[in-house]
Amino acid sequence: MGESVTFVIAAANEADASAILGLLERCELPTAGVAENLQAFAVARVDRSVVGTSGVEIYGAFGLLRSVAVDPASRDRGMATSLVEHAVARAERAGLCALYLLTTTARAYFERRGFAVCPRDEAPAGIRDSWEFRTGCPDTAVFMRRRLREV
Repeated sequence: MGESVTFVIAAANEADASAILGLLERCELPTAGVAENLQAFAVARVDRSVVGTSGVEIYGAFGLLRSVAVDPASRDRGMATSLVEHAVARAERAGLCALYLLTTTARAYFERRGFAVCPRDEAPAGIRDSWEFRTGCPDTAVFMRRRLREV
């Protein structure tokens, strides 16, 4: 673990848009649809600076976890885990049945957080039709699911 730092996770707002987009670019994650869908995002702040983000796009009874990113200088302090837990809690409060994600680099990380590899052909229609699933992530990306409740 890195040094202890106080951070706060909160809903993103319009003023956070450029910081979120810059963070995603630095972390080499897609930015498509983020600015238009800020209400789907949360941010981690240290003081007033955005140092982390995650989003949950809702498609009917299912959610797509996207854009989990922490600034490299702020990593190893538990922020990513807190952002994922915040996203899962948001999905549960929304009554979603499952939370899905696509990843090219963090399979083991998400497995430790309750996600399991899922065949792409089991993706629900809304997830399957999302930009991330169709275009944003390569076919080599691992598709994962965390069940939240029974359908």
